[in-house]
Amino acid sequence: MKKRLAFLCAASAAAALFSGCGGADVTESTVELKKNGRIVEYTVEDFSESYYDSGELQSYIDSAVEEWTGANEGSVRVKRSEVEDGTAYLTIQYDSAETFSDFNGIECFSGSIVQAQAEGYDFDMDFVQVGGEEDEPEGSSLEAAIQPVVPGETVTGDDELKVLIIRSHVDVRVPGEIAYVSDHVNVEGGDTVRADEDDGSAEHDVLLYVLYK
Repeated sequence: MKKRLAFLCAASAAAALFSGCGGADVTESTVELKKNGRIVEYTVEDFSESYYDSGELQSYIDSAVEEWTGANEGSVRVKRSEVEDGTAYLTIQYDSAETFSDFNGIECFSGSIVQAQAEGYDFDMDFVQVGGEEDEPEGSSLEAAIQPVVPGETVTGDDELKVLIIRSHVDVRVPGEIAYVSDHVNVEGGDTVRADEDDGSAEHDVLLYVLYK
């Protein structure tokens, strides 16, 4: 699929409804990387218009996933799809970042920095260092603990780091403590980031680098 969950639009005869939402403790749009390498994309979106048909939506989702898995390698599973009180809830699990990318047509990579470089990803840029809780001034937000930028050669020299690279404007969650992020990224929490809205980048998908331990 060349557009993220584009089949949902066709199913509901509406504009783009879904862009992903986090887990039980996340209320904003989020794509989550699990420790086992799976990607889970949760969606919560308004579904209150009278022309939205939940039955048609469910049927189309099931058909789209079945068609894709029948023609491609990789596992895509719909974990939840329902409409409740005018809100649609969708959870889709992908067995890897590669499957997530293939299914949605969204650039996504997960692995070591060495593996990312082998795939052609460029680290010749400045990264923002994110301080841990021990560095955070009392009474301040985590964002206040962000340190000055460091060159790419600093992060590529750290063998303990893993990286998630994704073209997205939604929240992104990783299974560890974030150490560095690329430009145009705001830290929403210890394991969650979002594209910076101040420069308008959040209006379009941007390539985010999230390096974590």
